[in-house]
Amino acid sequence: MNAAALGQLLVGLAVAIVSAVASLGQSASSSIRLYQADSLWQAGAFAKALEVVEAGLQYEHDRAEWLWRRSRLRVEQGLRASEKAQQRQWYQAALADAQAAIALDSLNSRAYVAAAIAAGRLALVSHPQAKVEHARQIKAYIDRALFLDPQNDIAYHLRGRWYYEVATLSALERAIVKVVYGGLPRASLEQAAADFRQALTLKPRVVHYLELGRTLLRLKQPEAARRALERALALSPSEPNDSLYQAEAQALLRRLR
Repeated sequence: MNAAALGQLLVGLAVAIVSAVASLGQSASSSIRLYQADSLWQAGAFAKALEVVEAGLQYEHDRAEWLWRRSRLRVEQGLRASEKAQQRQWYQAALADAQAAIALDSLNSRAYVAAAIAAGRLALVSHPQAKVEHARQIKAYIDRALFLDPQNDIAYHLRGRWYYEVATLSALERAIVKVVYGGLPRASLEQAAADFRQALTLKPRVVHYLELGRTLLRLKQPEAARRALERALALSPSEPNDSLYQAEAQALLRRLR
């Protein structure tokens, strides 16, 4: 089944369950609506998913679950914004949602993951000093997520990205880190590669293979990088941005030819 057909199927399933929700209690109704929101997100139907999430937030039940999901959707909106200022606004809103989810449920690993993702995206569109400030915040969120759920493959992926970004900071960013903050925790590309591999042992995802391949390229291991990137292309798209990740993997492979 191709990505478009899978997306249509997931949207159909998500919409089909709406009629069953009204007759259930609040807890069961919330669980079904959460599933519906996740299915719509997976299909890339972000506008419909946001409608479901906004409706869910009208009730008191499972507010932390709804908030981190809205954070995830706001990140998607930021990714698709054309102006950096718009992106920054979406990412700030996404981070606020994730932080609100944490305030409501401090044991929710996925809320910390959502916060790390939002802060990471915000760092990418911020000036160097703010980028460093976010780097410290991101690491704390990731560490907490992994403490709460050591099987969270996305958290390992995020820590790998954190190691990669810190290991490849520019000279200006390193100077700011040293003068203003006294430095960041040690980070290396080897640590990044190890975390991407750990993420893959927990769940094979296109994005895990992509970032492992990118890291191995920086480590000057072209054959290992090629294998990782080819595996990224071999997987069937199953998440909303997989086609974009595979296009990026294809572009990196062309550099190896």
